[in-house]
Amino acid sequence: MGLPMLKYILTFTLLLLIMTAAFLGFFKSEDSAVDNAFYPFSQSDDLTIAGMVSSLWVGDEFRHEIPGQFESTQSTVYLAARRRGRKLADQWSAEGKTLDSLRSAISLLKAKIADQRKIAAVDTLELVFAYDFEKVNSRKRHWSANIHRGVRGIEFRYQDVAEKYGPTYMLATNRSPTKLRQMFQTRYKIRKDAEKDKVEIQTFAADQWLINLRALPDGQPDAVKLERGNIFVPIEAVTEENTQETARLAKDWLANNLHPDGRMTYKFWPSPNQESTGNNMIRQWMATVALVRAAQHFKDEKLLNRAAANIDYNLSQFYRTDKELGLIYWNSKVKLGAVALAALALAEHPWRSRWQEEELALQRTIQYLWKPDGAFLTFYKPAFRNDVQNFYPGEALLYWATLYEGTGDEKLLEQIMSSFRYYRKWHLDPANRNPAFIPWHTQAYYKVWKLTANEELKHFIFQMNDWLVDEMQQWEGEVRYRDALGRFYNAKRPYGPPHVSSTGVYLEGLIDAYLLASTTKDENRELVYKTAIQRGIRSVMQLQFVDDTDMYYVPLAQRDRVRGGMRTTLYNNEIRCDNVQHNLMAMLKILAGFKTGDYLYQPTH
Repeated sequence: MGLPMLKYILTFTLLLLIMTAAFLGFFKSEDSAVDNAFYPFSQSDDLTIAGMVSSLWVGDEFRHEIPGQFESTQSTVYLAARRRGRKLADQWSAEGKTLDSLRSAISLLKAKIADQRKIAAVDTLELVFAYDFEKVNSRKRHWSANIHRGVRGIEFRYQDVAEKYGPTYMLATNRSPTKLRQMFQTRYKIRKDAEKDKVEIQTFAADQWLINLRALPDGQPDAVKLERGNIFVPIEAVTEENTQETARLAKDWLANNLHPDGRMTYKFWPSPNQESTGNNMIRQWMATVALVRAAQHFKDEKLLNRAAANIDYNLSQFYRTDKELGLIYWNSKVKLGAVALAALALAEHPWRSRWQEEELALQRTIQYLWKPDGAFLTFYKPAFRNDVQNFYPGEALLYWATLYEGTGDEKLLEQIMSSFRYYRKWHLDPANRNPAFIPWHTQAYYKVWKLTANEELKHFIFQMNDWLVDEMQQWEGEVRYRDALGRFYNAKRPYGPPHVSSTGVYLEGLIDAYLLASTTKDENRELVYKTAIQRGIRSVMQLQFVDDTDMYYVPLAQRDRVRGGMRTTLYNNEIRCDNVQHNLMAMLKILAGFKTGDYLYQPTH
């Protein structure tokens, strides 16, 4: 047989197979076997799903047509009943058809709660349709990557027992896949040496919904389609009004977490509704700076008074002297960064003279730790430590630049420029290159540039921030899930995991770089930095707790301690004070520096 004839026969056979498949599909009966695939609902199905689920919950007949997907697909259903944010009980059910699984889950869940008064008091149902189960190799780590947390669920099987953990559960309890496996092993007394060989792991996709049983003004139910337990924030949402609201909510978080005695909450865990006993003086004093700036931006005299109380508390608890030197002590350490940021907080408060003695003593400590070649020693105690060079010298220079703004002291300017030249060379050494260095030095040098128009400062600010945007910020094509768009993270470089606090401080520097580019008519950089800022704001908005939807697992009484706070990452709901303060200060600078038209998104790439 010749080659042309063989090609003809193969082509004809392929066409026949395609036509047969199409023919069978066209005449497939509605009563045919249920598809194994589950096709997620869209937000346009909200009222239908809300009405149907609430009707099943209270035992009423659903008076509308049941969506075909409930009858034509298979999925496993997870349902959790909540009252004012507190979970009463939860239930999994797998009965084949999605509708049967849902009915079973509701029946079993109500049986668990048992008390009819508690059942009637349920105001929110957390609903997950689980599908697309995929077995994974437990010896490989990709199944436990945090980026999937809150998007995909996990099932563990060992002999005749199994446990499923849906994405909304993982978010509400703030547990990683690795932690869940440890829980499973402990519960069923599985030896660690046997676990990898015998425990089967499956991950699964999940369509997530929050059913608000009394959501609408007329008392009718509503449903919200969730994306990693939240609502996706599009780049178009980055407007002047929304940026102002982001700042206001962050300001409220700081105010609501400032205790009557002036103590600021360092870290709060929404899942157990518990405050951490940890602390960090650098972050505490930056929170003070944020309080002062927010009070001035929002013209809030009460908050300004409370910021003063916060200063008094911090000084009473952590300020000490060693002869003429002022020190900020914590955990037997005195860090250059803590000393500098404490001085900055005192300097920025309108009642600065009230703490003049302490500020002058802190100034003397910074001077003591500065060396004639421009370098800083980064610790007063322990004296042998001189690391953290990417952070503390930049924080000290930011304070010096603030002093120079007010005094025009030429000797201080000489010291700043000496340090600038030392740290420029240090930072550009490939062994030291780190994005953490950039925002602190950018802010310090921009303050000085505004008074001196020094070309070296301008060039270095651009050099640093060009590299930061190119090296660190992620956008389309660089993230697995779209809710990560705009974050600063490079998985291929050893700069650490993504963190909302980092995004905030990068934005603090980028707005200065943007204003420098705008002032010097560098239109290309102006657009690049503006775009990076808009994308960063989108990421911050995605991570901020804003309403009852993304606080679905937070008890109602605790929501004021959570609202306005920023999650550490998409999948870690821990709120640390610097998560909030850096982003609050960034938003305030952006609101002051952007014109209304600057919020219009015009992507550069």
